[in-house]
Amino acid sequence: MAKPCKSCFLTVGNEVGKLAEIAAKLKEAGVNILALCAWTEGDTGKMLVCTTDNEKACSVLKTFGECGWKEGICVEADNRPGALQAIAAKLAGAGINIDLVYATATDAPKARVVLHTSDNAKAAKLV
Repeated sequence: MAKPCKSCFLTVGNEVGKLAEIAAKLKEAGVNILALCAWTEGDTGKMLVCTTDNEKACSVLKTFGECGWKEGICVEADNRPGALQAIAAKLAGAGINIDLVYATATDAPKARVVLHTSDNAKAAKLV
């Protein structure tokens, strides 16, 4: 089942310990990270994060740098081989492009998949 969701998008300096600092501030605010994608581009660090309280998270994250929103959908998918393929195939069959995907999973029966697509409303209805 999918539902619309927002990811906080943060741009910061690429510095040693920055992720630890950000995670500490989210912890202090009582915000749990549900899924995270972070990378660097030269001197810049970028992060997409889906949390238990995105409004509070973005408020905290603004103290680190430029913070905004990316609209997407969150999918609770079966944690098994082929689950992501099935989602991607449905979206492809409907002509929906996946612009970005990130996920989190453990050995639990479900995984959280965050998708940013060319048509989030239609994608949410399909998966």
